Amino acid sequence: MQLFILLASIRTGFPKILALLWTFFLPISGLFLLVGFCIGLDTVTGIWKSYKLKTKISSRKLSGIISKMMLYQITLILFYLIDNFILNAIILKFFSVPLMLTKVVALILISIEVMSINENVIAVKGLNLWESMRNLFARAKDIKKEIDGLKD
Repeated sequence: MQLFILLASIRTGFPKILALLWTFFLPISGLFLLVGFCIGLDTVTGIWKSYKLKTKISSRKLSGIISKMMLYQITLILFYLIDNFILNAIILKFFSVPLMLTKVVALILISIEVMSINENVIAVKGLNLWESMRNLFARAKDIKKEIDGLKD
């Protein structure tokens, strides 16, 4: 009977605990989504690379997505806890960016995924995304100079 009462109280209190956790982690929910999106995009480009290069896709490789997602999200949670309870007040004395450490860690995780996406695109298309972006910005500067020259 006591077990039944305990389970009933857990069942009624569980939504409240989830709501409390969701509220606590709400400031970094955008980082969760962005990191998850980058992992998903890396997975899609990895599958595309395997399809184009005719390499076998195994369930073992695909199961790595789940562990990577969990590892990255747990890393964000741990750094958020460290940042929120310990370092945020110190970092705010020097920088005006709240939760800076958590955002830096998210940026590192995203950059890892973007580099992997770039490697996949290079393998399939031979196109370096960084070089393409650099050329795009250089061309935009040239067009701006031409427009400024026409104004004068």
